[in-house]
Amino acid sequence: MRIGLVLNILDEEYQISVYSGILKKARKLGVEIICFQQEYTNFSSDDLISTFSKKEYFDLDGIILLTSVITDNYEINQKKDVEKIWGNIPVVSVGQRVQDVPSLLIQTDDSMKQLVEHLILQHKYRNFLYISGSQNHHDAIIREQIFTKTMEAYKPWFSDLSYTIKRGCFTEGTAIDAMTEYYSENNNKKLDVVVCANDNMAIGVYKFFKINKKNPRIHECAVTGFDDIPQAKFEIPSLTTVHQPMEEIGEKAMEMIKRMVDGKSVKEETYIESEIVFRKSCGCNIPDFVNREEMEPFYSQMQINYVQSENLLRMVSHIGQEMNNAENLQGLNNLINQNMLQLDLKNFCILSFSEDNGKMIKRKSDNILVNPLYVRRNGKEYPEFYKETKIPLGQFYKRLVTLENRESTSLVFKYLIAGNEIIGCVLYDGNEQVLPYLSSISINIAQALSRIRAMEERKRRSEYLEQEVTKRTKELVEANNKRMEVEAEVLKISEIERQRFSNDLHDDICQRLAGISMLCRCYTNQEEPIEKSQMEELTQLIGETLQCTRQYAHNSYPVELESLGMNHSLSNLCDSFSSQSGISCDYFWSLPESCELNKLQKLNLFRIIQEALHNIMKHAKATEVSVNVDYEDGKVVVKVADNGCGIDKTKLKNSGLGLNSMQYRANQIGADFLIKENKPSGTCVQVSVDL
Repeated sequence: MRIGLVLNILDEEYQISVYSGILKKARKLGVEIICFQQEYTNFSSDDLISTFSKKEYFDLDGIILLTSVITDNYEINQKKDVEKIWGNIPVVSVGQRVQDVPSLLIQTDDSMKQLVEHLILQHKYRNFLYISGSQNHHDAIIREQIFTKTMEAYKPWFSDLSYTIKRGCFTEGTAIDAMTEYYSENNNKKLDVVVCANDNMAIGVYKFFKINKKNPRIHECAVTGFDDIPQAKFEIPSLTTVHQPMEEIGEKAMEMIKRMVDGKSVKEETYIESEIVFRKSCGCNIPDFVNREEMEPFYSQMQINYVQSENLLRMVSHIGQEMNNAENLQGLNNLINQNMLQLDLKNFCILSFSEDNGKMIKRKSDNILVNPLYVRRNGKEYPEFYKETKIPLGQFYKRLVTLENRESTSLVFKYLIAGNEIIGCVLYDGNEQVLPYLSSISINIAQALSRIRAMEERKRRSEYLEQEVTKRTKELVEANNKRMEVEAEVLKISEIERQRFSNDLHDDICQRLAGISMLCRCYTNQEEPIEKSQMEELTQLIGETLQCTRQYAHNSYPVELESLGMNHSLSNLCDSFSSQSGISCDYFWSLPESCELNKLQKLNLFRIIQEALHNIMKHAKATEVSVNVDYEDGKVVVKVADNGCGIDKTKLKNSGLGLNSMQYRANQIGADFLIKENKPSGTCVQVSVDL
């Protein structure tokens, strides 16, 4: 028979003691236990449900659910909540009532009531501070309710009775914070007693008084706790508390689930009584010990536990430092193997999940695949597992428990979580002293695995980037060669433009000026007075020369782009083209006022349109041309279309100077350049600039 125990995390007295009681009884009954630690995560409720291990993975016959310590994460109130996780399987709830599920409950109501009454009536305390537990913790809620109800019941009898409630989280540190907050709010109010929801917080109150020993405003007062952990009896003064028989609770839970799996009936609610343990901290004059001989074994065990704890702390710190230096999985494996002997662990396994499998857990997948990284069973390592990958979790567990299985071994299961990602799990066993430290070691393993994964991913990424850099370098070399070719053509175009400009000046402007000079000399040498018609002829010739000069200057650089704007400049260009070529030219401008082009964009778009019109006039044999400037999807789109003879596609592959110059100018402003057929005939030059 295999039973799953589900709790929060084996790092504190309450859960370890219940676990020990369950193991003790399980060994007597011949039952195997696998303990699932559902430690707090940042997962949503639905994701959290999926992290509960399925019964099919481990062939579970029943579940013991330590409900009181996991309901901070997820509400389990009814049988349907349990069935949502494990389906129809025998379940015993420990610590909290679950409707229609057999529940083992600790009767603490009377103990808390009797404790408060003892403080009010026996010691006559009137000013109380109550430090409660976690806000959503079931036991914390019940204890606070009983405390408040008892105090309110006695208020009519004692007019000076008062109390304050502060929130803690069951730890020493939160109790110190609660005390600090209380005294900052109540400078002159003297406390009679501090009642804590557990012993750890009561010990934190002791530490607060020691820290503030020299503060004249703060005076030590009576303190009580709850749970009766072993340390409570050794505090000075010894701690008045409420004893919960935790090992007995574990044994009783094991008996109940065994009966259920065997098909026998159990009560829906079973109660175990708690009792007050009066010691000196509440003000009672009770001897701490009956006699020295009786307490000698406790002192000896306490000293042994202290030495073991110190050794384990140093060992865990050392293991964590070594893991921080592990550079690969093999190095991590070697470190684990070396330290298992020191921790006297006979069973320890590390399994990693792929990224997809980590997500599959949240999706409640039925087939979680694992990669064994380290397998130690009954004191022997099994490296043959390391060659296997993507083994179903359930299949791995079946093989593990049959390896030299001389006796039934109970194991602890814990997810390895890095951030919100489940990256693997560990399976192990160990004695009560080692269990809390194994939780810390598991965290170190998770961090090491996450770091090694990140390093491997960076390595893969680096190799990929290196390949991409090589590929890109090749493309850049090709692009650079192409650029050099284009720049050579641009230089050639520039030389041709200069030559054409020089020829135009020589053949046109210079000839006109020479003609004007000849007329002037002729008029100067004639004896008759210069007639009006002669002056008009000279004026006309000068005007024509001036107009030609302006046109050449405009073609060289359109000054009105800056002064009059692009719309006006393009309109003039189209009018000039139409008058020079005799080709009808329609011009359309539809850019919104908010759309602004910079100086470089304006100049290059103007030149592209100018070159396109020049090519149409020279080669297209067109009768109609349209120039459109539009705004489409955040882009300025320029189209110059004609109805001419079209362009030979072979010429596009071996573009001439004009087409290359347009492409070059488009590249200069990061624009898309396209030459395509114009339906039904002709050519369309299109440029798109992303603003």
